[in-house]
Amino acid sequence: MSAPVAHCTVDTAGTVVFELAGAAGPELVLRRRGGATPADEVRLPLTGPRAVLDHATPLAEGRWDIECDGRPVRPGTRDVRALVDRIPGAGPVTVRVPYPTADGRIALRSWVRAPHAEAGAIHLADGAMTVAGVLYGAGTGEGATVEARRCEEGGGDPAPRTHRVPVTGGTGGAFTFTLPYAPLAGPAVTARRLWDLWLLPAHGAAPVRLSRILDDVWDRRRIHVYPVYRADGWVAAPCYSGDNDLRVRLEPGDRHPAAMRTEAVRDG
Repeated sequence: MSAPVAHCTVDTAGTVVFELAGAAGPELVLRRRGGATPADEVRLPLTGPRAVLDHATPLAEGRWDIECDGRPVRPGTRDVRALVDRIPGAGPVTVRVPYPTADGRIALRSWVRAPHAEAGAIHLADGAMTVAGVLYGAGTGEGATVEARRCEEGGGDPAPRTHRVPVTGGTGGAFTFTLPYAPLAGPAVTARRLWDLWLLPAHGAAPVRLSRILDDVWDRRRIHVYPVYRADGWVAAPCYSGDNDLRVRLEPGDRHPAAMRTEAVRDG
């Protein structure tokens, strides 16, 4: 028996409707990868060929595999247009994007952020990146900064571990910042180096991860590829992680520019 096929539609509130063809079971089962608690499994009853994941149904952040009658479900059409340029309402920012995996299944990427710092346009000039964004669920205040935090990847070369730059606030949660690359390079760049970016909305406030999730892109590593900046001995460019978190990547200068493109998508 062939695997069932799910056609998906998402509305602006985040409700996902699955229309199944070839389903034999009474329900659709969603399981969060790596989860080990009852909350990491959600069962949606099938009414005829339809199952509905309501926007109010709790769904933890992560990737959710989908089964029906003990079988994986294959992707059909996906209507996710309502997610493009979405402006979230009050409360935690929740995003759910159905997507096809590399091995031919349908899965669901879920984000839950409170507060959430949405990265927007990125302008590159003079060895720096200027980023515009919007903060939801909080406001910026005195002492707001963006902090670049160095990931462990890259070994023990003599670079700083953090670097902060000031944030300029605006109306409606809007903010901007300019991050030069040179302080992230330190004395030398001897291996690939990744820096994660966090917004500190005010002096003493808890950090908020800078990400771009308010659209229909579940993994933008191959979607958003930015020009590299070449310095003496190293190159740098913005990039995104597999979770759509904004980063800066540095490489030794003898690497080909293509090496600064996105990592291979392992999950699909």
